[in-house]
Amino acid sequence: MSKRDTYINQAQKNLENYKNKISKIEDLLESYKGNNKRDLLDQKDVLQEKYEEGKNMLKQIQSASEKEYENMKEGAVNIFEGIKDAFYDFSHYLTLDQFSRTKKELMQLGNQTLDEAQDVIKHHPLTIAAGALSLGFIVGTLFARSK
Repeated sequence: MSKRDTYINQAQKNLENYKNKISKIEDLLESYKGNNKRDLLDQKDVLQEKYEEGKNMLKQIQSASEKEYENMKEGAVNIFEGIKDAFYDFSHYLTLDQFSRTKKELMQLGNQTLDEAQDVIKHHPLTIAAGALSLGFIVGTLFARSK
C-alpha cells in the first residue's frame, strides 16, 4: 500500500469520526436551552464548514496521481489540522460557557443563602444577638484558659 493510500484510509477514518461528532453536537444542541445557543450553533457551523473542506480535499487526493498527491499533501495537512483545531475551539468554548453558568449558579445560591440569613436575623433579632453573645463568651473563656 502506498503512502497516498495509507493517508487516504486514515483521512477517511478521521472524517467519519468528525462526521459522527458533528452529528452528536447537533443532537445535543437541539435540546440545549442556554442563552448562548446561537454562539454554539455558529461554532457548530464552523465545524461543519471545516469538515466539508476536508471532505473536498479527500476527494481531490483520491483522484490525484502519486505525484499530484505529494504536491497537495501540505495543503491537506493544513485542512485536517484546521478541523482538529475547530473541534478543540468548540470544546474550549463549551467548557468556558459551562464554567460561566456554574459561576452564575453559585453566585445565585450565595445570594439566596445571604437573603435567607438576613430574613432570619430580621425575624429573630434577640435570639441571634443572644446566640452571638453566648458564643463570644464561650470563645473568650476558652482563650483566657488557654493562656
